[in-house]
Amino acid sequence: MYQITLGNIVIVVGLAALTRGFYLFFKFVYTYIRPSSIMKYRTSGAYAVVTGATDGIGKAIALELADKGFNLVLHGRSADKLLSVSREVLEINPALQVRFIIHDSSINNPTDISALQKLPIRVLVNNVGVGPIKAFPEFSTAEIDSTVNVNILFPTHLTNILLPYLSGPALILNISSYAGIHPPPYLAVYAATKAYNDAFSKSLSVELGDVETISILTGSVHTGSNSKPVSFLRPSSQVFARKVLGIVGCGKKSVMPYWPHAVQTYFLSLLPERMMDRAMKNAMRKEVEAASKSGA
Repeated sequence: MYQITLGNIVIVVGLAALTRGFYLFFKFVYTYIRPSSIMKYRTSGAYAVVTGATDGIGKAIALELADKGFNLVLHGRSADKLLSVSREVLEINPALQVRFIIHDSSINNPTDISALQKLPIRVLVNNVGVGPIKAFPEFSTAEIDSTVNVNILFPTHLTNILLPYLSGPALILNISSYAGIHPPPYLAVYAATKAYNDAFSKSLSVELGDVETISILTGSVHTGSNSKPVSFLRPSSQVFARKVLGIVGCGKKSVMPYWPHAVQTYFLSLLPERMMDRAMKNAMRKEVEAASKSGA
C-alpha cells in the first residue's frame, strides 16, 4: 500500500507550484506575442475616434490607425494642430477621411457629435489626459476641476454619447496609468482619476457584449509632456502606440501593453511597502523640484 510521506507531499506541492509558475509565465509571454485583432474592426469605411490626438500617445495611436486603413475623427482643442496631424495622416494614406472634434476638455460642457452620428465608428480611444505634479495643498480649485474634467468627465460623457453609434463589433481603449494602481505622491489628483479610468473600463468590459473594452496601463513614455530621453523603460510614443494596438484581442480587461513596464511594475510590487513609498517619494520630490525650476 502506498504511504503518504512528508517528502511526497513536498514533491507534489513543489510540482504544483512549478506548473503554476510555468503557466503564469506562458500566459504573460503569450499576451505579448499573440497576433493583434485590431483589423477585426476595420470594416468598410470604419472610423476610429481618438481624443487628445494632437500630440504624444494620442497622435501616435492616430497615425498607427491611419497606417492600418482607419478613417479618423481627431479630437483636440487647437484647430491648427488638428490640421497638422491631418496632413500627416493623409501622407500615410491619401484615401482616408479625417474629421475633427474641436473641444476644450478641461471645461465641463457638452460635446457636439452631431456630425459623427451617421459614421461607422468602430474604435474609440479615450486618450486625452493631464497630470500636473505638485504637492496637493498647492493645487487650486480650478486646477483640480480641470484635471477631473479632462481625465474623468470628458471621456465618460463622450463614451456615453458615442456608444449608441458604435455599430457592430467595436473597440474602446481607455488610456489609464500605473499611477492608478500604485498611486505616487505629488500626483494625488492624477492618480485618483486614473484609478477611475481603470475601474470605468473594467466595468464596461463586463457590461458591454460586442464592444471590446480594455484599460491601457501606461508607464513612463517619451511625449511632449515627458521629455526625458527614450530608453528601454521609456519608449517613444510611436513604439508605445504600436504596442497598444498590438495588445487588442488579448482578452484582458486591464493590461500594460509595453512588457518592460509590466516586468518593472511586478518587481516593484515585491518591495516592502515602506521601501517602495520612500523610493517613490524621493523620486517624485525630484520631479517636483525639476518642474519648479523649469517653471521659474
